[in-house]
Amino acid sequence: MKKRIIIIGGGVAGLSTGIYAQLNGFDSTILEQGAQPGGLCTAWFRKGYRFDYSIQWLVGTRFGVFNDIYKETHILTDEVKVIDSKYHTLTHLQSGKDFLIYTDIEEWQDYLIANAPEDEKAIKKMCRHMNWCKKLQPFEMPPPLRTPIDYLKALFSSFWTLITILRFKNMSCNEYFNKLGFKNSWIQEGLIKNYKNDNFSVIAFLLMLSWYTQKNAGYPIGGSLGVAQRMEKRYNDLGGSIQYKHTVKEILTENGKAIGVELASGEKMMADYVVSAADGHSTLFNLLKGKYLTSKIKRAYKNWDRFSSIVQISIGVNDVLKTEYPIQVTLCQKEIGKTRITHSYRMINYCYDASFVPNGKTAIVIRFDSPYEIWEKMSKEEYAEEKKKIEQIGREIVEQHYPNSRDKIEVVDVATPLTTVRYTSNWKGAYQGFNPTRKNISQQLAQSIPGLDNFYMAGQWLFPGGGIPPSTQSGKWALQLICKKEKQKFISNDK
Repeated sequence: MKKRIIIIGGGVAGLSTGIYAQLNGFDSTILEQGAQPGGLCTAWFRKGYRFDYSIQWLVGTRFGVFNDIYKETHILTDEVKVIDSKYHTLTHLQSGKDFLIYTDIEEWQDYLIANAPEDEKAIKKMCRHMNWCKKLQPFEMPPPLRTPIDYLKALFSSFWTLITILRFKNMSCNEYFNKLGFKNSWIQEGLIKNYKNDNFSVIAFLLMLSWYTQKNAGYPIGGSLGVAQRMEKRYNDLGGSIQYKHTVKEILTENGKAIGVELASGEKMMADYVVSAADGHSTLFNLLKGKYLTSKIKRAYKNWDRFSSIVQISIGVNDVLKTEYPIQVTLCQKEIGKTRITHSYRMINYCYDASFVPNGKTAIVIRFDSPYEIWEKMSKEEYAEEKKKIEQIGREIVEQHYPNSRDKIEVVDVATPLTTVRYTSNWKGAYQGFNPTRKNISQQLAQSIPGLDNFYMAGQWLFPGGGIPPSTQSGKWALQLICKKEKQKFISNDK
């Protein structure tokens, strides 16, 4: 008889877990509280427009360990076109001069030197550090299954990358840029002020451009919803079962072992293994009643910074608004409703993905950080009024960036931190888990918990920085660990 696995959460981590469970001969069921797959990797439709909530770029679109997972789970198939943009972001500085980040390190170096020749030495040093990071590849196996040979291989293949990480792993972007000693005020504003978070790890910044320059961080046409739907189809085709609108109330345990789950409806479902790919905080503090907290878990949820919750203003315009710079960041001090913008807001123009809109139209998304505390105690009346204010400002922002477009706006949709919590239960609306800081960039939380057998965790809360790549990998890792326990060979695909 097949061993049964219950998977909590139908986001990319849960779908990945389910796919590898089916490939390895288990009987799996995914329980998803929402009505569609993907979790935070999602999109929604309004009057014919599709508004994306997740993917701007995806590490591993060309090669490597993540790329293998994408092909195995059908995140990427031969039919999926991947776009590699020339530019990472265009930042509108408060001083008035724009600041570009290219996706090619050499091009970016030439651009920076042309605009700030007095900083040529510092610019070349920064770009050299980025190039040193190009050899980094994640491990194929989870930490408990790695051997000394795995670590030796990583050392030989990624020597300069590892040296760079060890050298700068405790340094923030601000500390790094200041240490380089940039003199030019434009480059200072474009880098130091743009990455002003005192804790944000410079390793995350250096790795970002190293992936881009190898054309290994592209954008898959179809965006987030396309990814979720392809994974769902892959899981269903393998015989898996997704039960939507099924909210788990508690993970059932007996004699130090996970034995199943209890749903909000009162129904109990039993299993040989339980994998939670749901929100990390909800899993540990609610579904497990806080009974299995290690000292590291306690420290992480108490001390590690989490990504801020966000507001997304989605706008559909009855016109073709073309741009060379799909992602634009505006540094500013601005009030958007009750939120005081102290750093920036971000605008994404999806003109490069025709699947988002009917011909002749444009889908635009504006995002800004908005602390969850602003929203959590609002009355229904205050909430409705706040969304109206934000909608109005969203219309004004689009008009500022694209003059004469305001009268062509056909739809405006406002998603708030409460929207995120309602659909995904993500802790305080943090859309990408823990922030990668100088304190935690080299750490991760374990997928198993001492004292609770036959239970594993998957998802972005295990890895500072979060996102789709480690989330999908954690699903694969969960099955590698289960297969090891079951003393059976792990299978990664059905070919």
